[in-house]
Amino acid sequence: MPRASITVVVPAYQAGHTIERTVRSVFGQPHVDTRVIVVVDDTGEETRSAAQSIADTRLSVIVNEVNLGAQKSRNRGLALVETDYVMFLDGDDFVMGDLFRGLLDAVENGADVAFGPWLRYNEAAPSAELRRERYSSAEDLLDRWLVRRRWTPPCAVLWRTDFVRSIGGWDEAVRRNQDGEIVCRAALAGARLTHSDRGCGVYVQHDSPLRISANRSTFGDLIDVAESLLRRPSDTVPDEKRARIIGEYFYWLADSAFRRGDMAQGRRALQRSLSLGGKGAHLAPVPKLGAAVFGLEGYRKAVAWLTPRR
Repeated sequence: MPRASITVVVPAYQAGHTIERTVRSVFGQPHVDTRVIVVVDDTGEETRSAAQSIADTRLSVIVNEVNLGAQKSRNRGLALVETDYVMFLDGDDFVMGDLFRGLLDAVENGADVAFGPWLRYNEAAPSAELRRERYSSAEDLLDRWLVRRRWTPPCAVLWRTDFVRSIGGWDEAVRRNQDGEIVCRAALAGARLTHSDRGCGVYVQHDSPLRISANRSTFGDLIDVAESLLRRPSDTVPDEKRARIIGEYFYWLADSAFRRGDMAQGRRALQRSLSLGGKGAHLAPVPKLGAAVFGLEGYRKAVAWLTPRR
């Protein structure tokens, strides 16, 4: 079996206790030549020391002089990649089995992006859930990713290096749904998609105040990303179908905001959804009926009022 090279770019922020596990998991992938570029985005000593203590010539450690954020760190690593394929792995995630070999075999047909199985692991309440997502087209990817919430994290996504560079890499202005933005943008740009069922990436979830998704002030970024996807020129998804999908995504965003008590952002997203014909197709029967009777905001207010507080 021929060996091929993959470079894995790892932005590392306060990852001193997990970075070795991440790097070792990459070097343990069978039948593939691997390289790792760790971009330390932490002004402290722990992450840098932990990364530099890994004695392996396949590892390069780059240290940002100031905190740049994950997006700029990924792009800084991407600029140094010399292999045909690249993966972006967070500093606490890791890979298992023959994930890389499966993804490489899948892209032999000329695909630009390959998706593999992934495992969601919750450290707070130890549990694991294996997922395999398959996207049949750009339209299907947008619908499944945005509306049905059937996404794939970076730890199970392999990119053709030339392609991810051709679409501009990671958008450094995006603070929320960064991986969703680049994958949806790739689909709209005509990326050829493929899949593998081998191995898995492990997406580690943990409760931390550092999680961007826990920061309500960045919720508006999700709306901005949706707007940018709506405006982006594309020959792969007709405008009418794209508007329908993103309209439903706006409805999901509105519902999420109302459930969190963020009424201003909920109204903003709902107004945009309705302008695009959003109807809440993703809702379960009871919420769908409640939204039809009381309006989405009214229904969520009623549920919040009726739910006992702990």
